[in-house]
Amino acid sequence: MSKRLIELAERRERLVALAATQRSDFSRHLSPLKAGCAVADKGIMGVRYLRQHPALVAGGVGLLVALRPRKAFGWLKRGWFAWRMVQKLRERLGPI
Repeated sequence: MSKRLIELAERRERLVALAATQRSDFSRHLSPLKAGCAVADKGIMGVRYLRQHPALVAGGVGLLVALRPRKAFGWLKRGWFAWRMVQKLRERLGPI
C-alpha cells in the first residue's frame, strides 16, 4: 500500500475512535434530560390523541356544563384517583 493510503487509514481510525468517544460523552451528558423528555413526549401524544378525537373534548366540556363545575370537579378528582390506582397496580403487577 502507498504511504498516502496508510496515512488515510490511520487518520480514519483516529476519527472513528474520536466519534465513538464523543457519542459516549454526549449520551452521558444528556441522560439527566431523558425523564423530562419522556414526560414531554407523553404530553405531546396526549394532545395529538385529543386532536384526533375531538368528540372526547366536546363530551368532556358538555359533561362539565351539565354537572356544574363543582360536581364536575368532584368527579374529576375521583377519576384522577382511579386512574392513578390503575397505574400503580399496573406497575406492581408488571406486564400481563
